[in-house]
Amino acid sequence: MEGSIIKLPDFIRLKKKYGAYLYLDEAHSVGALGETGRGVTEYWGVDPRDVDIMMGTFTKSFGAAGGYIAGSKRLINHLRAYSHSTTYACSMSAPVAQQVISSMKIIMGEDGTNRGKFLHLTVLCCKEKVTSTV
Repeated sequence: MEGSIIKLPDFIRLKKKYGAYLYLDEAHSVGALGETGRGVTEYWGVDPRDVDIMMGTFTKSFGAAGGYIAGSKRLINHLRAYSHSTTYACSMSAPVAQQVISSMKIIMGEDGTNRGKFLHLTVLCCKEKVTSTV
C-alpha cells in the first residue's frame, strides 16, 4: 500500500535454490500493477507458475467482497477439504460474483472501453517513484 514491491525474481531464484514454497499476497496489486493489471508477476515479467500460492482480495480493484486463493489443483483441493473457512463460510452471492466478473472485464479491456487502462497508466507513470525492497 505504501509503494514497496517485492523483488519477485530474487525470491523465485531463492525458492528454486532451497526448495521452498512461495506465497504471494496480490491484494494491492491485481488490477493496478503490470501492463494489463495482472499484478506483481506481470510487473516483474515472471511466470506466475513459479509462485505456489497467490492470494488476493476482491475489495480493492474489483469493488466487491471476498477474495481468492490460487494454486495447483492439488493445493486447492486440500484447502477445500481441510480449511475451516470451507465449513464456516458461505458462498459468494450472485451480485457480488457479477461485480467481480464485470470488474475483470474492465481491467482486461474486454468491456470495449479503455477504463481499465486508466489505473494501469496511473501506476506506470509513478513507476520511477516505486521502491523495490526485499
